[in-house]
Amino acid sequence: MMDRLQQFEIFIEVAKRESFSEAALRLDLPRSTVTAAIQNLEASYKVRLFQRTTRRVSLTQDGKRILPECQNLLADYQLLEQMIQTHHQDYQGIIKVDMPSRISHQIVVPAIGDFFQQYPHIRIQLHSSDHLTNLVEQEVDCVVRVGILENSSLIAKTVGHLSMVNCASPTYLQTFGVPQQLKDLHQHQLVNYQNGVGDQQGTFFYGDQYIKLNTRLSVNNTEAYIQAARAGLGIIQVPYYDVYQDLLSGRLVEILKDDVCPSLPLNVLYPNRHYIPRRLDVFMSWLIPLLQRQCCIRS
Repeated sequence: MMDRLQQFEIFIEVAKRESFSEAALRLDLPRSTVTAAIQNLEASYKVRLFQRTTRRVSLTQDGKRILPECQNLLADYQLLEQMIQTHHQDYQGIIKVDMPSRISHQIVVPAIGDFFQQYPHIRIQLHSSDHLTNLVEQEVDCVVRVGILENSSLIAKTVGHLSMVNCASPTYLQTFGVPQQLKDLHQHQLVNYQNGVGDQQGTFFYGDQYIKLNTRLSVNNTEAYIQAARAGLGIIQVPYYDVYQDLLSGRLVEILKDDVCPSLPLNVLYPNRHYIPRRLDVFMSWLIPLLQRQCCIRS
C-alpha cells in the first residue's frame, strides 16, 4: 500500500503540473495510481484538493492552503534522509541558487572556483533574476535579494547594506549640464527602473524623500539600466559596486554626491525548515563573506 509521504509527493507533482497525466509521466507511475492517491488524500482529510476540468486541474482553496505544508514536510523528510546517509561522507549534492544578475556575473562567478576547490563534490545551479522567487515552489535552496523584504516565512540572513551612487555619462552631462543641487533635476531625464513597464515617470530618491522626474525610458533589469546611462539616456541611481569600473574608467560620472539614495539592505534568504543541508550551510558560509567584501559598506 502506498504510504502517506508518497501520496504527498504525488499531490505536489499534480499541483505543479496541473495535470494528472503529466504528473504520472514525471513520476513514472500509472495514471490510475496518481488518481487513486489524490482520492485517498481527499477521503482521509475530508477536503477537496483540486478542481477538475476536461483539460487541466487547479488547486482549491484547501489545496492552496495545504500545498506549502506538504512541500515543507517532504523537504524535511528528504533532508533528514540525506543527513543520516551522508553523516560520514563528504559534502555533496546540488544547490539551486537565485540572485541578481550583476551580483552573479561580477562577484560570484569569478570567485566560485575557490568554493569548488574546497567542496569538489558540490554542484551549483545558478539562476539570475531581480524578483522574489517562491523558493519552495521553484525548488530553490536560497536567494540573494536587494532591498526591503516583504513579510514571508523565509529565514533571512543579513549580509549588509549597499552604498548607492547617482551617475550619468559624460555625453549626457555635456548635453544637459551637470546638476549641482536637487532643484536642477527638473531640467534632466531619469532612466526609470521598475518591475513593470508603462510608468512614464522616474523617482529620484534622496534622504527619506523623493521627487518625480520625466523619463523617456523604463527598464526592468539592471544590465539595461546601466547600459542606458552609458548611452547618455539619463541619470541613474545604482549600487556603487555595479558601476565601480565605469566610474574608474570615466564611462560614467558621479553627480550629486550629497543627495544619494539611502543604502539598500542585502540579504540571503532560505526556506524555514528544521534541517539545513550541510552543502547549503557551507555555501552560505562562503557566499556571505564574499558579498560583504565586494558589495557592502564597510563599518
